[in-house]
Amino acid sequence: MYKLGILGIGNMGGSILEGILKASIYQKEEILLYDVNSDIVSKYTNMGMSFAKDEKDLVENVRMLLLAIKPQMLDELKKYEFNTEGIVIISIVAGKTKEKLEEIFGKQKYVRVMPNTPSLIKYGATAIAKEETLTKEEFEVVVNIFKAIGHVEVISDDLMNEVIPLNGSMPAFLYYFAKCFIDKGVKDGLDYATAKNLACEAIIGSAKMILESDKDIDTLIKNVCSPKGATLEGLKVFEKNKTKEVIESVSDATIKRAYELLNI
Repeated sequence: MYKLGILGIGNMGGSILEGILKASIYQKEEILLYDVNSDIVSKYTNMGMSFAKDEKDLVENVRMLLLAIKPQMLDELKKYEFNTEGIVIISIVAGKTKEKLEEIFGKQKYVRVMPNTPSLIKYGATAIAKEETLTKEEFEVVVNIFKAIGHVEVISDDLMNEVIPLNGSMPAFLYYFAKCFIDKGVKDGLDYATAKNLACEAIIGSAKMILESDKDIDTLIKNVCSPKGATLEGLKVFEKNKTKEVIESVSDATIKRAYELLNI
């Protein structure tokens, strides 16, 4: 019996696996994998990792299972009758509740997790739903797995959709924001690399200021703005165009769609 199984070793599954091994949460001999991609199988087999013969073999031979597959791939698992009960299933499958997972895997211990794509560079922001059916030790292992690829916050399971704009979708929103400013910098005469580097480093530094400063965000904004200065004029445009309301609408639309996907 392996301590951990991972179903799906794509970008996210592979990143989590590498974080687990680097942090020595489990040794490779304690992990069983399954993926249909022959290149992935070859890569990790050459690293000394073990692969199950199919999904059923994987699920029935592990104590803890990480689901790192796309939502539509879950339906393919309905062909199996899994002969196991009480294993811990960690799901990063977007838009699938414990009830949906139970239709496939039966009565198990489930933990819903929402990582984001910066996890691929070990700088993720992951939300984990607090789950009382797990022992303290089991839940601690889950938290440590995702701490190996970035920051973790534990939240209530009923807020897993509400958190999506703050971490799951946030990279796309910030990419869009950064791209708009970078493109404008190029239009104003800067070369692309310079505009990109300045904007991205400013975003990184500003985020660290929010996290590490003892000042609140309103004070940090005020500290950037000189009276009658250039930054203040830019902020006035944000206010004139009701940017806060736009962002709230973006967040609402994201959450609304997440709830709609639960029924698909």
